[in-house]
Amino acid sequence: MKHQGKIFSVIYIACIIAVLLISTGCSQTNARSHIGTVAGGVSGFTTCRALLDTNMALTALCTLVGAQIGASMMYKNDMNIHNAVFIDTLNTAPGKRSHTTWGNGTNWGSVTINRSYLVKNIKCTDYESVISVTQSWPLSGINRESEFGTACRMPDGRWTIKETTQKGWW
Repeated sequence: MKHQGKIFSVIYIACIIAVLLISTGCSQTNARSHIGTVAGGVSGFTTCRALLDTNMALTALCTLVGAQIGASMMYKNDMNIHNAVFIDTLNTAPGKRSHTTWGNGTNWGSVTINRSYLVKNIKCTDYESVISVTQSWPLSGINRESEFGTACRMPDGRWTIKETTQKGWW
């Protein structure tokens, strides 16, 4: 009889994780968010079921809340996309004014290269970066931020931000 409870728990966790993954969409772009969802769901389940010994409904609620926190708080997926586009744009910009955008339906961002130049054999680039992200939890709303700055490419290939001016959230 004791094993039936453990089997139920394993099946229960697997079903919750499957529902969470299906509801968030299975794409490679969302892989980090999925990892956060699973980690948060397992943490919520473990906390309520094993440590607090709660009933099934409260355990399910803890699992869903944990999954939401894991997806929202552990991994900022759209910021990762924006950072990747930002670095790619810096690496491939032609040295004159160019513009790159990305978007995924709800959130978007853009990077504008104003000019590139050499300072003591180090490539520096003046840029503008704009990002618009809709947050659903814990505070709902659209956040937009724009930044103007200069990034310089170090000899090892890393980019460092030398000067920035943030316009803040609109």
